[in-house]
Amino acid sequence: PSEAAGDLAALAELDEAALLGGLRERFLRQQVYTDVGDILIAMNPFQPLPLYGREVSEQYRHHETGTLPPHIFAVASRAYHAMLGRRGSGPQSQCIVI
Repeated sequence: PSEAAGDLAALAELDEAALLGGLRERFLRQQVYTDVGDILIAMNPFQPLPLYGREVSEQYRHHETGTLPPHIFAVASRAYHAMLGRRGSGPQSQCIVI
């Protein structure tokens, strides 16, 4: 199950086959978000999933990186806290490409 890892950058070999295999495994498990280092890959699940409620949002608000599965809320939280300088290095400009 290394292919089902939440962060594919942690794989021993990261090539096209490993990336696509990992994404496929996660998609089949209805895990539509996958990290590759600082990049979040989002796949369309083609069905409603319980990913965006208030409960989920609260979980990601103050989580430590790597303690919860990849999610767009984690990206937003990291960017927000870095922008405010809450990561210990002073305020930093942020850019998110969608």
